[in-house]
Formats: sequence, C-alpha cells, structure tokens
Amino acid sequence: MKYLKKSLCAVLSIGIITGSVIGPGTYALAQTTATPVVDSTAPVGTITKVMVTFCGDATTQKGFTWYTSTASINSDLQIVEKTTDTTDFTNAVKFTGNCAVPSNNTAAPAPAGTTTSKLEFLHKAEATGLKANTTYFYRIGDASLNLWSTGTFQTAPTSGAFTFIDVADPQAKDYDEGLLAASTFQKALDTVPDSKFIELNGDIVDKGSVEYEWDWLFNNIGQKFLNTTIAPIAGNHDEYNGCFLDHFDLAPAQGSDTTTGVYYSHDYSNAHFVMLNCNETSANDLSPAQITWLTNDITNAKANGAKWIIVNMHKGPYSTSNHATDIDLAGPNGARQTLSPLFAQLGVDLVLQGHDHIYARSKPIKADNTAAPETLSTELFQGHNIQYEVNPGAPVYLIPATAGPKVYYKNQSIITNPAANGYDPNFYNLFDVADENHAAIYGAAVGDATRPERKNIQTFESITVDSDKLSVISYEIDQNRDNATPYIIDSFGLKK
Repeated sequence: MKYLKKSLCAVLSIGIITGSVIGPGTYALAQTTATPVVDSTAPVGTITKVMVTFCGDATTQKGFTWYTSTASINSDLQIVEKTTDTTDFTNAVKFTGNCAVPSNNTAAPAPAGTTTSKLEFLHKAEATGLKANTTYFYRIGDASLNLWSTGTFQTAPTSGAFTFIDVADPQAKDYDEGLLAASTFQKALDTVPDSKFIELNGDIVDKGSVEYEWDWLFNNIGQKFLNTTIAPIAGNHDEYNGCFLDHFDLAPAQGSDTTTGVYYSHDYSNAHFVMLNCNETSANDLSPAQITWLTNDITNAKANGAKWIIVNMHKGPYSTSNHATDIDLAGPNGARQTLSPLFAQLGVDLVLQGHDHIYARSKPIKADNTAAPETLSTELFQGHNIQYEVNPGAPVYLIPATAGPKVYYKNQSIITNPAANGYDPNFYNLFDVADENHAAIYGAAVGDATRPERKNIQTFESITVDSDKLSVISYEIDQNRDNATPYIIDSFGLKK
C-alpha cells in the first residue's frame, strides 16, 4: 500500500520500507504491507509520545505526532486560541490527521523485562492558518473514544528576541537511563522557562528499532514537554527504517530520501535554522543532493532577510573526542574539508553538533580551516558577563556534550602522536574550550576503560537571539553535586 497525502508536512515511515523519496507537490507515506485496522478488543489506554513540531511556516503551522493502542484509529486535532487559563474546546477549530502502523511494530525484540508484543498506532495531524506569535490550547486524540491529550503551543513571531534550548544525544539504553535523560529535559525547561522550542541534535535513542527506548524518554519528561515545540534531527542511532520520521511530523526537503532521517529548515523571528541529515551515504555523510539543497536554502534565507544562520547536524566537523579523527569528519573528503569551508562561504554563524559526547566550543573557523582573529567585547547578559565575538565572519562550532548517560574522554591521539597519525598538532588551538570531559573525575566505566563512567554528568544550552546578538549559556548537571541542580559551565556570544 502506498498512501499519499497532499500536505507539506506529512511523512510517515511505516511497515517495511523499501525507500521513501519525497517528490514535488505531494508527500508520500512510505510503502508498507500493514494497514491500520481498529482492534475493538484492545484496551483504549492512553496517548503517548506526543510531539509538537515545526511543520512548514512556523508562524502559521504546527505539526503533531502521537501514539495510541490499536483501539484508536481516528486522528483528531482541536485547537483554540488561549485568552484565559481556562481550557474550553467547545468552539475549537478541528483538523483531521492520519493513522498508520509504525515501523517498530515489526522491529527488534523487546528488552528483557518487557512484553514481546508492542502493537500501537501512529497518528499525525497539522494545524494550519494560525496567527503569528500566538498561544493556543490544543488537544489530540480520538473524539469517538473521548481519548485526549492536552497542551499548549505558541506560533513563531515575525520579529523580536527569543530563547531556545539545545540538547544532544539522550541515547538511553535502559529504563533508568531513559529517566535520567528525561530529567535533563525537565531541568532544562525549568531552568529556561521562557524557551520557545528545543533543538535536539540527534541520537535520541540508543537503538531506533526498539520502540521502548522512545517510550522511556518521551513519556517521562512531563507536561512541560507537551507545552513546547521540538526541532529534531536524526543521529546514527535513530536511522532504522524510517523510525525517526515515525515520531515527528516535519516538512522534509523536496526530493529527499527519508528512510535514514530528514533534512529541512525553519525560520524563527530573524533566524534561519538548517536541520541536516548526517546518515546519508557519502564520505561526509551528506548526499550531493543535500549539499545542493543546503546551499540553496541558506542563500535564499539570507536573500529573504535572515540575520542569523544556525546549522544543526549530528556529526559535526569540529569536536574534541572519539569522533574528531573519524574518516567521515577528518578524512580528505570528510566534513572538515568539505562542509566546514562551505559553511564559512555561506555565512553560517553557529553550528550545533552532537555525536561526540563531550563539551567543546571552537573559535570562528574560516573557509581554510584556520581560526579567525577574535575581537571580543564583554557585556552583561541575564546577570552574567559574557564575551561576545564581534563580527566573527566565520562559524563557531559547539558540541553541547550529552543530555543522557554516555560520555567520552578527550581524544588523546591528536596530542600524543599527531604526526604519525596524520593529525594537525595545532588542532586543539582551534578551540576556545577543549576541556577533558567533566565526567572524567568519576573514573573509567566499569568494563570499558576507554570511556568515563556513565550517568554522572549531563549538559544543555540556553541560546538567546536578540537582534544583532546571539548569547549562549551552557549548563551542566552533576548527579553527585547540589542535588543535581544545573549550574553554568560556559557562556559566550556572537555580535554583528
């Protein structure tokens, strides 16, 4: 069965995928042999894994994804503008979405201690025709069963300051680790209550094919997660047979293959966000089609007046841990030699990365892969003295460490014998922050001396864009310190 939907925002990956390519004008649900058929004997249960996403024009549209038992086959979305704290859907605007059988219904066996059967339906719907910079109540579910999940969302403004949260690599491989990663999201939302959305830099789960791992994270964050918007990209652990797009209603670039992830972009106020898919087959992890798309996308965004260009990619060119010397990043055709110069030429300001599970921040990196001279200005921001890079003229690369349990040591091969390994001995001079992992104080992991002990340190960022300034405050959580209360480990800014 091939199920087509005329919408800019509907891409579901269901059943056994043979390759889903998004064509112009019409967006296809992936080919599948599974058709959703309601099971009247199944328990109704509750709505789970609710995701509110950017889906097309962020000022007028919103995407929604949720899961139910197989008792619910209807996909109902209702919204009403929030004018008071009282929720009343009597006169709500109603939208009808789609139901599908998710790919993970036939995926890998369940983890020990759980049932071997996980039969669910996947639902997606979009709200359109919304007003910019407006807060709405929403509820999603099945009206025929009176089954609902309720939250709020806000559409993007056309101008003005805004703040968002950035996290990377939750990647929990058991239930307790899922709770730990979920608590990072909770604390980030508590610490940055005015954030408008969450950028998620990939490796959301450890094995994308194991649906329980998605449950462990997203069902334990809490109500505040239902009241924000998430802007995700796929990591290499999330790419199983289209399962990434099962969980998020996004607007992929036309012509793109969505089986391993998705690339897309969205605007928010005066900033343009480019969301890349590093799971494609090529030396630098991006297909030629994706590179052409990002070039045109950024060029068009700047022509349309975008002040800030922010790239989000899982496997970033500049990091300081295990993956810094990987061939797809450091090789002659890797991201450092191909994408990094392109980002500089296109005028990218900030690159948010993942994959390497350590905190690091580069200097501005020019097209020739050398550091640009830094002109710094210290200014007060939210009670903190922040050093701003003034007119850096080149991208800064940021790795926000991890929101989850897994951490890596700093890459020592670059230091101990760079010439023999073909590495630049001055590589770490390209960074303003290139510390050893803060988790290293807890010693090596049991059974794996190559990594620090898991679960001790988590990190997230608060990023504020305000006219000609971009300000970043990085927070760390030490599970063994101050009742795991977040504290600031770094701050910096860009000014132009």
